[in-house]
Amino acid sequence: MTAYELDDVDRRLLDLLQEDARYKAIELAEEIGVSDNTIHNRMDRLEEAGIITGYTATVDHDLMGLRLYFHFTCTARISARADVAEKAMAMPQILEVVELMTGHENLHIKAVGAEDEDITAIAERLDGLDLEINDENLIRTEHTKPLNHVEVLKLVDEAE
Repeated sequence: MTAYELDDVDRRLLDLLQEDARYKAIELAEEIGVSDNTIHNRMDRLEEAGIITGYTATVDHDLMGLRLYFHFTCTARISARADVAEKAMAMPQILEVVELMTGHENLHIKAVGAEDEDITAIAERLDGLDLEINDENLIRTEHTKPLNHVEVLKLVDEAE
């Protein structure tokens, strides 16, 4: 599979969409300095290439009463890891499962709950899967940001 060749318009478009996927094409066009037709065409191509895989809303779980975030470090047999990850993701409280290539502590699972007892209930459900829970932690704060494609690719170009 050949990598999709992104240009500056594509990169800027991706950066803006990651900040706010509700931008209107006309607003994006103004911000980037191209026509709204160009924006529509670029978005269609980026979707067809599989670079844009969807549009999501960011939800404040705290305001919904889900104020506790848990991180479970788990170990699953290598042969069962993908299946266990899929089953964990099917649980409604699970937000994210990260599969690592290592043999030990190869699944990191993030979950959300409303009360302290929720961590026990989630752990018991996870314990029913083919994994071992190595560690449970209450997450204090999580810091994330969208990837700035323009800046990252400049660094890559400079390194070459």
